[in-house]
Amino acid sequence: MDMSDDKKMTLFELKEKAKWSSDPEEKKAAIKELSTRGENAISELQEIMSITAYEDIKNACAEAIKSMRQAGKNVEVSEPYPTPTPSSSTTDSSSNSIAAADVVDVTEDQKKEKFEKEEEAKSAQERTLNQVS
Repeated sequence: MDMSDDKKMTLFELKEKAKWSSDPEEKKAAIKELSTRGENAISELQEIMSITAYEDIKNACAEAIKSMRQAGKNVEVSEPYPTPTPSSSTTDSSSNSIAAADVVDVTEDQKKEKFEKEEEAKSAQERTLNQVS
């Protein structure tokens, strides 16, 4: 399947391809395509990271998420996370797993922070409405 076919695939189809394809290069191509699909694809990439046993696939997902956040300037974290090193069968996988876990933790923290900001804005809006009436 060539990349022009990937453009027609849904997020779900790309995620499934990245999770279950027998060809590692096809998995990476699906991850790369997901990385071009915007904020909605981040949860798909996190799911792929959570189920794969392959460090190179986890790293590809972590890198895709990182690049998506940098491109969108949605990162509210003041310090960058270390870039996972390319994995091989002889690479210590524990350090790469930690880097991938950091990406997931940051996302949860960002979701919580966004939710808190939205709640704060709603409260301020309600106070303003109450003062007017």
